[in-house]
Amino acid sequence: MDADAANLPTLRPHEFDGVSIARSRVVAYNSSLLVEPYRAGWGGLYAAPIEHLYWIVTYRGVARAWGVHDHTIDRYSAVLGLIDVALYDGRANSTTAGQFSVVTLDSELGEGLYIPAGVWHTFRARSETVVLMNSKSPPYDPAHVDKTLGPLPTALAEFDWPD
Repeated sequence: MDADAANLPTLRPHEFDGVSIARSRVVAYNSSLLVEPYRAGWGGLYAAPIEHLYWIVTYRGVARAWGVHDHTIDRYSAVLGLIDVALYDGRANSTTAGQFSVVTLDSELGEGLYIPAGVWHTFRARSETVVLMNSKSPPYDPAHVDKTLGPLPTALAEFDWPD
């Protein structure tokens, strides 16, 4: 196996049905880290086309509202800092329906998370400042918004972040 092939980004299944955790290629570079999550032909977290790309900058302790999509997939990547992502499987036909999970993404490890439609999700910053990048498919369409923020399932209203 050549050296480049040994360092390809990896994608491993999460405990939730259809959710995957990615680890990108990370290279020590000039007293810094170069994170290389995508190159044509690599697959992994970015195997499907990216149709909408944005990042969110937020600060320690700030948590976003819970949301879920009917058709859209989210691909969260930690660009800076440690980011806790909470998941709740709201899909009735899933093998993990009704379950919670919290995943911590670390930018220095080049980590990302594939979140399929039907999985409720939120995130909070564990570091002083975090940057989360989301690579969505399909893109946001203001005429047909595919995001539900409420009403929340009872289990989500009672959710408390672990320490």
